[in-house]
Amino acid sequence: MTTGDLLARLRAAIKEPHTSIHRLNISRVPLCLPPHTDRPDLYLLGLSRYAELFYGIEEAWLSLIGDPLDWISQDTHIANVNLHTEVSSPENDLSPPEDTNPRIQTVLRTLYIPELLRTKTLQDDLRLLNASCPPATQILIQPPKHQETNTGQRIKHELRNRIQDKPHILVAYVWIMYSALLYGGRDIRAILLKAGPEFWGLSVAEINPQRRIPCPLSFWHINDEAEVKGKFRAGMTDVERLLSATEQQDILDEAGRIFGILEILTRSLDDDVKVLNARV
Repeated sequence: MTTGDLLARLRAAIKEPHTSIHRLNISRVPLCLPPHTDRPDLYLLGLSRYAELFYGIEEAWLSLIGDPLDWISQDTHIANVNLHTEVSSPENDLSPPEDTNPRIQTVLRTLYIPELLRTKTLQDDLRLLNASCPPATQILIQPPKHQETNTGQRIKHELRNRIQDKPHILVAYVWIMYSALLYGGRDIRAILLKAGPEFWGLSVAEINPQRRIPCPLSFWHINDEAEVKGKFRAGMTDVERLLSATEQQDILDEAGRIFGILEILTRSLDDDVKVLNARV
């Protein structure tokens, strides 16, 4: 089924849009920090929007692969105690749809690395940040139910519909979003840490780079990062042989589309900030 090096073709396809969106985001991160502001409210706003994208990816991912405890054996490199660290909750249904293509399910299971998943870290970070932010920011982050949902939530809804139609395109979302975290995330993390521990409500000891970064910055910390990067690249190499030429092209096409989504999401934050500044 293979048509060549999918990973190399993905990298080539996203090189230009990736550079553009990285610059777009990096240019805005300092605006969330001192001396531009003395509160992490703007960071909270941006994180909450991007969180919706990760929530949508991980909900779709887990719904398609099923409960990891049911298919990962006791002797794999993944300890069972860690399998549900990021995603399990009472309302989650981890039973895959009956019509799930077994081949595509294998593809998505091959890419599954528990350490990558961000749902729990995002929820924990947002909960802590939200507890200290003013009501004006809280309304922007989670509008009342009778109001229109925000851009992140609309993107999440559309993402789930697209993946339902073509489950294999989830590969594009997984590769792009978690590569951004693994490789570009270090640059953003360094900028955030320069704001100092007091800005984040932490002590000097808590923000020691040699230790796990705590909330409200735990999203940026991945256990055994070097090992995870190796597993991630290996997984992408392994799945190519399971994908048809048409599916691979769908993934390449979706990869280009994702960066358009990210630009819309980031630029919508500019409008949200204007609204926020008018309220405070």
